[in-house]
Parts: sequence; structure tokens; C-alpha cells
Amino acid sequence: MTRSPRSADVVRAARSWSWRTAGWLGLAWVRAAGAGEPITALIYTPDGSELLSNGAGRLTGRSPTNGAVKREMVCDLRKISTLAFQPQGTRLAVAGGTPGVSGEVRLLDWPTGTGPQRLTNFTDVVTSVAFSSDGRLLAGASADHSIQVWSVTAAGVVEGKRFGLVGHAGPVLAVTFSPRGNQIVSAAADRSIKVWTTDVGRLFRTLTQHTEPIHALAFRPAEPGAPFPDIVASAGEDRTVRVWQPELGRLVRIIRGHSGPILALAYAPDGLTLFSAGQDGRVRQFDAASDQLLSEGPEQGDWIYSLAVSPDGHWLASGDWAGQVRVWGLPWPPQKAASPPR
Repeated sequence: MTRSPRSADVVRAARSWSWRTAGWLGLAWVRAAGAGEPITALIYTPDGSELLSNGAGRLTGRSPTNGAVKREMVCDLRKISTLAFQPQGTRLAVAGGTPGVSGEVRLLDWPTGTGPQRLTNFTDVVTSVAFSSDGRLLAGASADHSIQVWSVTAAGVVEGKRFGLVGHAGPVLAVTFSPRGNQIVSAAADRSIKVWTTDVGRLFRTLTQHTEPIHALAFRPAEPGAPFPDIVASAGEDRTVRVWQPELGRLVRIIRGHSGPILALAYAPDGLTLFSAGQDGRVRQFDAASDQLLSEGPEQGDWIYSLAVSPDGHWLASGDWAGQVRVWGLPWPPQKAASPPR
């Protein structure tokens, strides 16, 4: 495996406090334009028609099935770290900023990518952004230790700040809403997960079983009215995925298997499988109801920073430190990977 010139401490720097300084059915491997910009933001459009990734001062629209670049949209944020669609699919949140200086969330009309509404009240880069399941709340988490939550109209216009969430002792690296819409879950470099209410932003509980900074969160898909508790997975530098019932404060299981920090998580749309990836350059698929490793992808040659599963569950995309995007056909297990196009 080709090693990036980074140690575990530098991975912390890239995703945490030192933002201030710096079978598989046929693999489609494409070099991102302007290779060298780590792919930290990767998302399918809600209708599955396009795969979006970050770039240097731009967004890149790709084929959803092979990752080929189709178009590029200028976005002059110095660093684009995260993307999220309003569930209705007509507004895209693009977030990032200038490390150590400022953070920003931009709301763009989709699919034109025009008409940004700018949310700029951060003093460091925005690391994560998420919409609630009904699209009426937007949360942004920042390396400045804060989380801001705004009220959003059905048309995707921010009406105003709803509340701020303050309590993490380190950069906040991930934020997400529960499928029921009654909780916000955040994770940070301080090794804690915090559960907040969405009505007034009250801290409901803190979970502290991770032993190193936490980089990723993902809720298991579920119907908002489902009778069972919501499930959220977390992962970080302690090389574990931990699965929780946040409403109950219960640690359901610990999943091991990675040989390095885990930087990305994604559930399949049916909620039956969970994908994870990170420093060791392999995507792993686990049974969502247990800690069983179902399959493991080949080494991809670099640290994987982002994962995305298409809405129909037929495609899995990964983005890495070298600026490469790969798209894999699902379901698994993996077959021998195809050679990248020249």
C-alpha cells in the first residue's frame, strides 16, 4: 500500500484540531481533476442521478455508476469539507472555510448550483453539515468546538438561527440528525459523543466510551415512526466502530477489524449493512445487526476519507487522500478489481 506522508498525529491534524494548520461488480477508477485534493466530501444526489465530490475551489459532478467527471461548478471556499442535500433535493449545503480563520455553510439551488445563501458565524472551518429528515433544520459543526442549528423553510431558505450547541472540549468532527428527527448527535476530537434535543438544543446525554478522537457518525436508516430505538454508528482513531442506541445511552456492540483510524461510515439504504473505511485503505462491509465482517475490499493505495452509497443501494463510492474517486457495484462479495483507466 502506498503510504501518505502522514502519521496518526497528522490524521488528527487533517480532521480535527489542526485544521488550523493544514460481489464488487466492476471497479471504475477515476483520477479526480486536480489530483492531490483529498476527497473529504462525497454524496449522491437524492434521485441518484449524480455523484458529487469536492475539489480545489469547485464541486465536481460525476457519473453515479462509474465516477467519470461530467461537470464542474465553481465554489470559492478555500476548503470544501462536507456536503449535504435537503431531503427534497432542491437545496445543497456546501461547507468548509479557511482553517484557523473562518468557517462557512453555503446553501445552493440545485441542480443549478446558483444563488448561495451564506452562513458565516464560525471562527474555524466547518467540518460536518446535516439536514433533519423533514428538511426543516440544518446543523453545522466546526473545528471551533461549536455546532450551529438553523430553521429552514420547505423551499430551503434559512429563516434564522434556532440555537447553538456548546459543550464539546475539542473540534466537532461530525453531526447528524436521528431518523425520527427528535435528536442531534455530535462527535468530536474530545472523544465524546453528545446527544441533543432538536426542540430547544438541550444536552440529553454524553457517551464517552471511545478512547481516541471520533471522526464519523451514521444513523441506520429507519422509518421515522418505527417502534424500535434509533441506531447510530460512530468510528474514529481507536480503530473501532461502535454502535449505539443514543436515546437509551446504550452501547450495543463494538466492531473491530481495521488496522488504522476509521474516517468514514455509510449504511446501505435498506439498513442491513454498514460500510467503513479509513487509514488502512480498505472498505469493509459489516452485518448491521452484528459485528460480522461480510466482506473486505482490496487495498486502494491511500487513506479513504469519504464513503457514499447510492439511494437505490446499487453503488458504493469512496474518496481518498490522493484525490481519487472509485465506484463499486453492489451487492458484494468483491470480485477482482478492474484496472484503472489510463
